[in-house]
Amino acid sequence: MTRRNFFFGTAGASVGSYSYAYYFEPAWLEVTEKTVAIARGRLRRPLRILHLSDLHASEFIPMRYLAEAFRKGLAAKPDLICLTGDYITSDRDFDAAAYVETLKILTAAAPTYAALGNHDGGDWAARSGWFPTPDRVIRILEQAGVHVLRNRHELVTTAAGAVHVAGLGDWWSNDCLGAAAFAGVPAGEAPVICLNHNPDGKQECPAAPWELMLCGHTHGGQVMIPLYGPPRVPILDKRYAAGLNPFDGERWIHTTRGVGNILGFRVNCRPELSTLVLA
Repeated sequence: MTRRNFFFGTAGASVGSYSYAYYFEPAWLEVTEKTVAIARGRLRRPLRILHLSDLHASEFIPMRYLAEAFRKGLAAKPDLICLTGDYITSDRDFDAAAYVETLKILTAAAPTYAALGNHDGGDWAARSGWFPTPDRVIRILEQAGVHVLRNRHELVTTAAGAVHVAGLGDWWSNDCLGAAAFAGVPAGEAPVICLNHNPDGKQECPAAPWELMLCGHTHGGQVMIPLYGPPRVPILDKRYAAGLNPFDGERWIHTTRGVGNILGFRVNCRPELSTLVLA
């Protein structure tokens, strides 16, 4: 190989890698489906849950991309849609009115419930110079017909049967109140699902009667280095960085890689549309 060929080849590989990380993989949505055996005959049929997280509406994540992701996720025919936080990245770069209309794609299809993330407003966001409270994000979600569960729960009736859905506040924002979220939730009556943006928030409710916890926050690492893994995952308990993992015997925690991203890139870590089937 000549020096000229080497340098041109190296330059081409660099440009190709940059283009892949910024222009291809961030929009290469992966559809996944996993079965979770927790229903134990308490439902009329298997319950299909579409789990979406980390939408991160911003200059890098336009509404047309989110609309495409929602429609692609709805092809799985969910009975229930669960959103687990970080609907925005900062207090700029998103159109609130357009976001409401885009979210209505979901709420028109199935009951949609949401927990909040650290980017959505509160202590962590305020320290970053953004929204000091999540009120604006809550307003966007509720105007679209999304039920926001901030340290509270609801008994949700679906075509497959009834489930309890509890939502925790964000752990990084010092708003994760397990006792409030699960107050009055009976154990064993119907499947209990917990929406919790950050998997580390599980330590605020280890004895609560949840059977499946749905999380986001990690983006799956967003960058996966071959033979090494992600250089950084923003949680303490790395066991729950991505995927469906057991917790405390028969309970499960599912951490999706998320739909959006921070700063517009992904490497070996595709965005994910997750369907969970409770059987």
